[in-house]
Amino acid sequence: MAKVTVIGAGVVGLACAAKLVQEQHQVTIIDPRPPGEYCSFGNAGCLSRASIVPLGLPGMWKKVPGWLLDAHGPLSIPLRNAPRVARWLWRLHQATSRERVDGIADALQPMLTTTVEKWRPLAEWAGVPELIRQEGYAFLYESRSAFESDTLGRALRQTRGVAIDVLEGAAIRDFDPVISPRITHMVMLPEQGHCPNPLRLSQALANRLREHGVQFLSQTATGFDMRDGRVAAVRTDAGLVETDLVVIAAGAHSHILSAQLGSNVLLETERGYHIMMLQPDRMPRVPIMSGEGKYFLTPMETGLRVAGTVELAGLDAEPNYQRADDLLVRARTIVPEVQWKQTSKWMGHRPSLPDSKPVVGRAPNVPNALFAFGHGHVGLTAAAPTAEIIADLAMGREPGIDIRPFAADRVAIRV
Repeated sequence: MAKVTVIGAGVVGLACAAKLVQEQHQVTIIDPRPPGEYCSFGNAGCLSRASIVPLGLPGMWKKVPGWLLDAHGPLSIPLRNAPRVARWLWRLHQATSRERVDGIADALQPMLTTTVEKWRPLAEWAGVPELIRQEGYAFLYESRSAFESDTLGRALRQTRGVAIDVLEGAAIRDFDPVISPRITHMVMLPEQGHCPNPLRLSQALANRLREHGVQFLSQTATGFDMRDGRVAAVRTDAGLVETDLVVIAAGAHSHILSAQLGSNVLLETERGYHIMMLQPDRMPRVPIMSGEGKYFLTPMETGLRVAGTVELAGLDAEPNYQRADDLLVRARTIVPEVQWKQTSKWMGHRPSLPDSKPVVGRAPNVPNALFAFGHGHVGLTAAAPTAEIIADLAMGREPGIDIRPFAADRVAIRV
């Protein structure tokens, strides 16, 4: 039994801790925030084996100027932040060739395709099996041209085993009368899952971890004490935490720590927003996504969540809640009959790499450090599969999938 320190109490860190506890390790979790209350709190709740399509696709750059000029668009880059993110954007552009896109989809497929299968036993262990649902979700399009513009994404999914059904016209309203008649095409993904309360899932994992003796330290990890090329202790703002093995799962802050272990990766925060329609009088039958606007509407235990957008504004800028208001304006066009009592807003930091793949595996320069960060838009989806990989590595086993595409060296900052 090893002493393992997990840095990060988001859903990825909690899932990793759960699998490590099940392997009989002694686990400590370090995070200044309560479990699940940072980025993991406000995501769209999707458990999507279909999310193998990367953020950057061929021809995307032709759309970027229009997105940036649209106040309600899916992408925002404040002018003051543009120079800082230029290198990340260039690496994103390099990942948009068809060859690179196919390689990214091939790498993500074995990790994401098992999301529901891997999450079910973890949720059962945490006592909340009802939070893992498999009811499908759908992409909605307001025109044939928009539907046809996503042909590549559908092809990438179908050739990698994702089931897809297409509905048109009146068949869409027959499936779900909440959806606006202006929707011309629905692409239904019947195998997809979702979690109707990501915060409750994280809190349930945390509670079960405490029952198994896991110590939660409300501290900020600041660095490491090294001995013979290995991490001997994690430094925090309250002292030292001795450890045999460290897992960096600190979300958008992970690169600050990985750099101290010799892995200076090009991690960026994609700020995402959500707005909740609280006490809605009706909700969509399944989670739905706007094909044009790239935002999700997910039925949650606490209301209808509209989540999405990408804002490259850094870790420290104040939230721009107009982005959340814009989501609500757009959502009204596809569920116009939904009424609600009030709303709540949220902003969070997606930890994203320019090639849409996370960093999962051993630190290249430190044998007793493991990386589990940079999941971008698939944090909840990939958390349980990532946790299994981390547990395998901690036990000296070969992971069940090829993790070479997730190596930190591929996204190293070249000085």
